[in-house]
Amino acid sequence: MLSHSRYRYPIVRQPQPRQINWKLWAGIIACIVILVIIVVIALALGLGLGLGLRNSSDSSSSSSSSSTSVLSAPSVSCTYGGSATCGCASIQPSFASSRIINGYSAVANSWPWTIILYYNNAQRCGGFLVTYQHVITAAHCVDGLTASSIQIYAGVHSLSSSPYKQYRTVTSMQVHPSYDSSKYTNDIAVLKLTSSFNTTAYVGLCCLTSDTSLPATDDHAVIVGWGTTSTSSIVIPDTLQQAVIQVKSASSCGISSTSNIQFCAGYTNTDTCQGDSGGPLMTAVNNSWTCTGIVSSGVGCTGSGFYTRVSYYRSFISTYVASL
Repeated sequence: MLSHSRYRYPIVRQPQPRQINWKLWAGIIACIVILVIIVVIALALGLGLGLGLRNSSDSSSSSSSSSTSVLSAPSVSCTYGGSATCGCASIQPSFASSRIINGYSAVANSWPWTIILYYNNAQRCGGFLVTYQHVITAAHCVDGLTASSIQIYAGVHSLSSSPYKQYRTVTSMQVHPSYDSSKYTNDIAVLKLTSSFNTTAYVGLCCLTSDTSLPATDDHAVIVGWGTTSTSSIVIPDTLQQAVIQVKSASSCGISSTSNIQFCAGYTNTDTCQGDSGGPLMTAVNNSWTCTGIVSSGVGCTGSGFYTRVSYYRSFISTYVASL
């Protein structure tokens, strides 16, 4: 995302990590409860609190959004269910033809390398498999944590019912030695599991690339995750969500044009949010789904998010996959 000279974010627009902050949500819940009580009292008094105006505004906004052009998904025509070692699932993904607003449910198990990271049995982040025993995620998801307290679930689509899920704990991990928690630079970590996941139609591997020019500006990309669906929502979606976004130019996001370690991407009203940290951003490379980005941080959840450029860290990944 940022340059090697450590771009400094404006203080008033400090990007936020996209892991779930349960203390923050507790405060939000308290505020919502108070607001609901006020609304109920106001309605009882016949004041209405301008609800008619708000509904009218919402309808106008919805109408405006529906007229926005569709962003097409990357084109990958691999042999789904074939013998590919990575980047081509047994189950083909499908993309909605209508305008995407904050994502929609993915086809079950069409992104089999996507995992959920729990810490002390609480949902925390996403990630993806690069071997059946190694996970890539964001450094800020695991920095300072005890490896044995991290649980990884694969083969999951629905949080409430996933008959094909597998579970492993983390035995060791390596946060990038130059990770900067104040700027989210070098925001990548490699985790080793206690044992390999079983190879099934529902658990697979994502491809990687060493081409540091990827993803390129204007590339279309797919993001997936179980994170919150809006900045005001406290409900975690039950099923894996997906959306199509576009890689932005460095200048449009305030990133150094010489940066190889990070990039930004987004689309109108479509973005990652809290709980999506560590998950993959995928683009089409050599006709395979390739994890070219890691969800890192962002300002709000309806604009452009910042992503770690995976290709820049291929040497780091290879070194620690071999040594952990």
